[in-house]
Amino acid sequence: MKKTTLLALPLALAMMSATAWADSLVRVTLIDKTGAADGGNLRLGMGMNADMSKAKMAVNANPNHVKRGAVRFDVTNLASAIVHEVIVAQISSEDQMLPYDESRAKVDAEQLFTLGSVNEIAPNKSVSLTLNLNPGKYLLYCNIAGHYMAGMWTVVDVQ
Repeated sequence: MKKTTLLALPLALAMMSATAWADSLVRVTLIDKTGAADGGNLRLGMGMNADMSKAKMAVNANPNHVKRGAVRFDVTNLASAIVHEVIVAQISSEDQMLPYDESRAKVDAEQLFTLGSVNEIAPNKSVSLTLNLNPGKYLLYCNIAGHYMAGMWTVVDVQ
């Protein structure tokens, strides 16, 4: 083997370790029922006690309970024409309301403890994100204008 190949092997293994050997896997699907970029202002944000059956968009996580450690999120955008994203933020409770900027139709993400994100996921595309998570509750949401209030959020519980 060439010397450069021998040096590259440990580097390649180190880069793979974060995604290849996750302790838990969560399959995340991004769904919209509207076929349009604006989900409307349905006021379906977390902590609003809204009727989520009216949601025009959704983030589904399976499973939604995992063990602590390296968690890989395999995210698939099932939309036919809309770009989505997933932001992962630690929260204290599913009952809390998020800081929301009505003028931008977005969550003020700078006020949350955000751990990572995958942005601009094209329709019918998949991406992965691996995070080392401690026990607690983690919000997965899309913060493209209007999507969060259209129901694009879910919570994953890490034990």
